[in-house]
Amino acid sequence: MDVVRCSSSLLQRLSIDDLPECLLIEILTRLPLKSIFQCKCVSRRWCSLISTPSFAYIVHKLRSSSILQRPSTLLISHYIDGVRQVLMTSEEPEFKSLTSSINQYYINSRSVSLDIVHASCHDLLLCTQKELKMFSAVVCDVVYYVLNPITRQSITLPPLRRPSNAKIGFIFRRCHDQQQFSYRVMCIPKFECESTEFKVYIFSSDTGKWSESIVSCPPGFHFTDYAHSYAGVPYQGLLFWWSLDGHLVGFDPYTSKCRRVIYKPEDFAPNHRIQRLGVCNGALRICQLAVAGPPYADDGLLVWELKDHDKECKWSLEHKVYFNQMGAENPGLTECLKHISIESLLGYHPYDRDVVYLILATMVVSLNLRRKTVEMVSDFQRPSPFYKAVNVFDFVLPCWPTPIPSSPLKE
Repeated sequence: MDVVRCSSSLLQRLSIDDLPECLLIEILTRLPLKSIFQCKCVSRRWCSLISTPSFAYIVHKLRSSSILQRPSTLLISHYIDGVRQVLMTSEEPEFKSLTSSINQYYINSRSVSLDIVHASCHDLLLCTQKELKMFSAVVCDVVYYVLNPITRQSITLPPLRRPSNAKIGFIFRRCHDQQQFSYRVMCIPKFECESTEFKVYIFSSDTGKWSESIVSCPPGFHFTDYAHSYAGVPYQGLLFWWSLDGHLVGFDPYTSKCRRVIYKPEDFAPNHRIQRLGVCNGALRICQLAVAGPPYADDGLLVWELKDHDKECKWSLEHKVYFNQMGAENPGLTECLKHISIESLLGYHPYDRDVVYLILATMVVSLNLRRKTVEMVSDFQRPSPFYKAVNVFDFVLPCWPTPIPSSPLKE
């Protein structure tokens, strides 16, 4: 009995803070991501422990094998009557709080409304406070913010004087040890004619400054004005856009050079433009809408995927589907596909190679191109007849939130 009383007395004096650090790490690293960040409020010791790069490395190592199971969504940012609306295509609980939290951030001890998302890379977003007129050539000072809506960490970039219709790209690199990280923002002012070189502005997180460079490109290169091509697509360390002739061009903002030119598929229809450039399951994808005209039942969708290997690089036609082949539990959706023109594809599912998203009338719908089914995702109010200017980005919940490195310059 004495032994039992002694043990009980000892347990009463112990607290979880008495646990050795190695055991505490074993417990915390196995919690859900949201719970881990809530635990930072328990004590200074826990906050300090969770904030260390080594803790992030352990979490990433434990969970990196489940990359295809990570929650992911499309983030759809648009304006309705002057008010920004954010939609997410995923019903995962991890994203429900993000929709409401993207709006307000405290930057330099003041509340800031980040009105528009311009680019994304994994779980980081590039935003501005003001909506930029996409087709306006007016030159203005633009202040960008890099933020992580999961941790609510953000940083203000120095102002950049640029025309509103410039193209923008955002990319980051992480070292193999997952503890060092840097990012670049690439801004390309519009140029009116074909050119073999053009001016770009690049922000480096390593220097905290914008720099101006001249980039060489293939002869006859000319950016398309199509609204969806304004955000560069991060792929294999490069930012990709497509030109008027349908070819893809990859720029390296770390070296200010054009590194890759990928020619369009041989069976690419010359009378139809690229509708969406994106990445699905780690592979680059493009698509075309084959529009036959009213009553639209014979319209179709073609999706190509880049088979990018060390020795060869070629396009593979993954899907060719006509909308009159699609079915839905709701007969109204099937009828909409037959009688309403699909003007544009919103994006690809980040991991499911059979699923794409598009706007149909006043709905965001998902198409499973293998099963030939259509499902409603959410209601969608068109901001204007020019709703193609809606900003759509992939957002993937990582093993561990990406930290935003502080600028070496004071804000």
